[in-house]
Amino acid sequence: MSAEYFYERSESQQEALTNKESNIEQHLLRMQHIVESALEIQDVRRIEQEISLAATDLDIMVYTVLNKKSQIRFANHLVWRGSQANLVIDGYERKVHHAISESNKPLIKFNSERLSIQAYYPLNASESADITKDGSIIYLEYDVSPLLLEVRNGVFQSAMRSWFVSLIGLFIFLVFLHIYLIRPLRLMAIAATEAITLSGAGNSKWQMSPVKVVFSELEAINSQLINFTEKLERSEKRLSDSQQRWLFAIEVSRNGIWDWNFVTGEVFLSDRWKEMLGYSNAELENSLSTWKALLHPEDKSDALETLNQYLNNEVDEFESVHRLKHKQGHYIWVLDRGMIVEWDDTGKATRMIGTHADVSSEMRNKQVIQHQAKHDLLTDLPNRRSLLESLYSLKESSQETAAALFLIDLDNFKMINDALGHHHGDRLLIQVAARLTSYFSSNSLIARLGTDEFVVLIKQLPVEHQAAKRRVHALASQVRQIIGRSFHINNQTISISASVGACFIEDQVAIEPEKILNQADLAMQRVKEKGRDGYLLYSEGMEESAHHSLHIKSELSEAIALNQLSLVYQPIVDRNGKVVCAEALLRWQHHEMGNIPPSKFIPLAEGSSLIEELGDWVLHESCNFINQLKAKHVSLDAVAINVSARQFNQGEFASSLLKVISDLGIKASSIELELTEYALLSNLDVAKQAMEQLKRAGISIAVDDFGTGYSSLSYLQSIPLSRLKLDATFVSKIGENNSSNAIVKAIIDMAHGLNLQIVAEGVETQEQYDFLLKNQCDTFQGYLFSRPLKEADFIEYIEHSQIGSLKSVS
Repeated sequence: MSAEYFYERSESQQEALTNKESNIEQHLLRMQHIVESALEIQDVRRIEQEISLAATDLDIMVYTVLNKKSQIRFANHLVWRGSQANLVIDGYERKVHHAISESNKPLIKFNSERLSIQAYYPLNASESADITKDGSIIYLEYDVSPLLLEVRNGVFQSAMRSWFVSLIGLFIFLVFLHIYLIRPLRLMAIAATEAITLSGAGNSKWQMSPVKVVFSELEAINSQLINFTEKLERSEKRLSDSQQRWLFAIEVSRNGIWDWNFVTGEVFLSDRWKEMLGYSNAELENSLSTWKALLHPEDKSDALETLNQYLNNEVDEFESVHRLKHKQGHYIWVLDRGMIVEWDDTGKATRMIGTHADVSSEMRNKQVIQHQAKHDLLTDLPNRRSLLESLYSLKESSQETAAALFLIDLDNFKMINDALGHHHGDRLLIQVAARLTSYFSSNSLIARLGTDEFVVLIKQLPVEHQAAKRRVHALASQVRQIIGRSFHINNQTISISASVGACFIEDQVAIEPEKILNQADLAMQRVKEKGRDGYLLYSEGMEESAHHSLHIKSELSEAIALNQLSLVYQPIVDRNGKVVCAEALLRWQHHEMGNIPPSKFIPLAEGSSLIEELGDWVLHESCNFINQLKAKHVSLDAVAINVSARQFNQGEFASSLLKVISDLGIKASSIELELTEYALLSNLDVAKQAMEQLKRAGISIAVDDFGTGYSSLSYLQSIPLSRLKLDATFVSKIGENNSSNAIVKAIIDMAHGLNLQIVAEGVETQEQYDFLLKNQCDTFQGYLFSRPLKEADFIEYIEHSQIGSLKSVS
């Protein structure tokens, strides 16, 4: 009967599950249509209403719409929205999600462990809707435990009726059994008891009284009665052995035992329980108050609440992890488990037994894992997850102060990392993290987001708007100075700069953490576009500018292939007015946007590998120009080519350059490289080796825009330079005041003292030219002599130029 009952119950449950799965599938088919229709007309409220309506069914545990990345977009619980499904939804399987997305076939299955029906239903709406792009599904979990309980109750009632009929038959059978079997056996048992009693009294003579039996098999029982006493003794021995093994198992496990009698209030605490806390048996009283007194204040309420829930049948088992105070004063973590083992006649619990296990090591490991989940492994700074949590906490706080977030990007770190090796690059990152951490106070958060990106979150700024902004500007300057100081890695001096983007936070309630980060990133990207090594505070116009820059960068990647790039050449003349050199300058004529200034697209190229492609193109075009000059018998000492820091600091740059000019038949002395101070100082040792190799081959090297970069001049004594190019900002101020003139004269004198030639850039007036001549400047470049010229115009300019009076060329 039991087998039939369980079989019928199983079949009924299966049928109920099949019907429910069919209903769910029909509902999801309808929901799929609703979601796709709503998204087509961008009516997401319709989706929310449908989910809310469906959630009125209390058996629906989870009803969500997920994208391919498992992010919850719509859910029957508002707090889930925007979260990762695998983090907040028990039972959800990301692998199943991806498999359903790949096959585009729904999956509806019964989960026997969770007593629920889980459904993964793909969406196939148009790609214009974010939520329905490839991989989006409806995920539903339906609690079928009430349904299964109802089925079981129905089957049980049916079985009870069958069993009642069976019991009547059984009663008749038992009456017959009593008369013809039980009664004879009872008489035989009485006789056996008398025999044991008599045997214990020393009476070995015993004869069993005649017992009338119907079944001959009962006679065989008589022979078993004789061995009864021996078997009892053996059983008692086995019981004793089992008790000893149980005690041994408890001792080996090193768990403490406790026993609580609810009726008398007595509590037993084992020796190991007390030993775990550093006490001897006599030092602790066996009482419930002892346990309560040792509980950590932060864990006490939770532990007692868990115990009360178990005693009130709210949970199936008692299990609590909490801290107990050790005799020496520290706390240890224990896993406390227990269960009720005795009840009275009314079903009320009367006794509970449990164990204590020391899990301090496991908890320490867990705390380490939790720490690592929120911190960068290299620098031990908080990571992106921790930063976002801090921003959310700031949003929920009621403080009436402003805040600011600084996003710091180390300029050209990849280049430094490749040159030094990843081990030394990691050491540099650690030193940067240490500097930032040591400077900022406890009201700040220092985090590392990526390889070369750090974040400083200042949580408390002055309430007054202008005062707060002044503080933001001052802090940004401090950040750049902190990072700008030289680093010493593996006996090498490394100088780096930082591009800093900041976002000012005035209203904590309106904080959207991801948006704040994006705004700071936009400001930082604008700094990089302007040449790096700077700071900008986010403003609303930056988003439009960022889209424009992205468009320019996209177009630049095709500019070479579309033949939109060209070179122009600006003459450099000596003190006699003779053209001795020319600087190759890059120009871009876009078919729609017209002439795009180099100041717009060069910084964008330097932020990516495009600068290397542009550099190679400029080198080859310049070499072709040198060959044209040679073919036309035009005499020119050299053509100056600008080289970016990223390109120059590649390990194979020098060898690659020498191979190119060799293949094109160019003399090394026909080329001069112009480098910025940053290109030289980002990794001085590597730069020095490359420069010495180029110098030996005959290539001269000049420092471009001298005076506008790093304040350190010590590098000029250690690297093989040919000349310095005085930046146009100094030349433009000649004649304004004595200080401006003195700076220019000092730079010229310093260059000559180091046996370096000096080139004055941006010479536009006769007054500037006269002053520079008087102070022994070697060569000159600017509109006073000529604007940048195309190849043919440049050759014609040299052939027809006359040495004499110099006039500005407009």
